[in-house]
Amino acid sequence: MDIKNVVRRLVKKYKTSDPFELMDALDIIYVKYPLPENVRGFYFSKLRRKIVVINSIYEKRRQIVTAAHELGHCLLHPKMNAIFLDLNTLLVTSKYENEACKFAAELLMYNIDLTKYEGYAMEQIACSLEIPENILRLAIKEGK
Repeated sequence: MDIKNVVRRLVKKYKTSDPFELMDALDIIYVKYPLPENVRGFYFSKLRRKIVVINSIYEKRRQIVTAAHELGHCLLHPKMNAIFLDLNTLLVTSKYENEACKFAAELLMYNIDLTKYEGYAMEQIACSLEIPENILRLAIKEGK
């Protein structure tokens, strides 16, 4: 699956890379709700509706990163229920998590020109852009 192309078409069509704006445009329900601290969010579908739950205890930027990741699940794995798979099967879900992370990286880094950060350490760039370092590393690895 060409995740970079999926993101490119999505941003071009809806003229935004904001995951919340994209979920609105795609008619995906999202709810911000206090969850346990170790749960950033999750995606599920019910009655053919896509629903994303974002942990409201986190600061805004972390919610945006989580929304981008969960939007990746919505679009790349619409019929998957990772929570069910983790709890009830032996299927390894890391492939789906990696794809959702790559989607989030492409989406969050879509309009970022990394040449402005030449000579900076990875931690400095991640801090400046307010994104997790692992997302930045994925975007760079994918040829951003």
